[in-house]
Amino acid sequence: MSDHSSSGRRPLIPGQIAVWLGVVSLVAAGLIVTGYSYLAVRQGPTDDALRRQAQKDLRAETAKKAQALLSEPARNSDGTYRIPLKDAVALVAKDPKVIAKLQAAAGPAPAPAAAPVAAPVAKAGAFVKADPEQMKRGAAVYARTCIACHQPTGMGLPPVFPPLANAPIVVGNPELPVKFILQGLMGPITVNGMTYNSMMPPVAGVSDADIADVLTYVRQSFGNQGNPVTTDQVKAIRAANAARTAPWTTAELGLK
Repeated sequence: MSDHSSSGRRPLIPGQIAVWLGVVSLVAAGLIVTGYSYLAVRQGPTDDALRRQAQKDLRAETAKKAQALLSEPARNSDGTYRIPLKDAVALVAKDPKVIAKLQAAAGPAPAPAAAPVAAPVAKAGAFVKADPEQMKRGAAVYARTCIACHQPTGMGLPPVFPPLANAPIVVGNPELPVKFILQGLMGPITVNGMTYNSMMPPVAGVSDADIADVLTYVRQSFGNQGNPVTTDQVKAIRAANAARTAPWTTAELGLK
């Protein structure tokens, strides 16, 4: 008679043990690799994340500098003095004509406006005088959206807000300033020999007509001589860049 019970399990042979150990090792290795890959992807910053962080840091730095410039009295680089924004608002509320007075004090008095006439057809390189009514509308838009940063004189607030006066980019191709207004601009840019590295946020609540008017005003004020901008030009630029949400960078636009 046999000493072994017929109902007992047969012991695993060495080959079977090796197979099972191999399967367990393979599964464990797979889990380790998967977990490591997940952590690496989750923790490792992507280019998009780095770009968003850079934009966030630049916005914070610009806001900090702007807050100081707009809330603290100081002397500008050109020798003039600035007052806090709340004081400037109080002055404008007290005397709505104070902006015109400041502009008159900053430069020669404008020539008397002639009777409105139809705008002449521009020849290649010819300067076209803006319609006085468009200039008035543009001045109103400037007063409510641009004046705090770029100032009544268009001289800006160094080293954060660049000047609009005698700035080639202002009187050049209007496509660039339209893009700045619609989507904003970030990155270093040199204007009149000074480098500015801050961020211009997109201007909210302005129509195509508002943008055309304010750019026309700026292009023919502060010593600038640029041709008027039309609503149709702005509309076309807005439509061509409707899908864009991120601010433009000076690098991608080829600006220095």
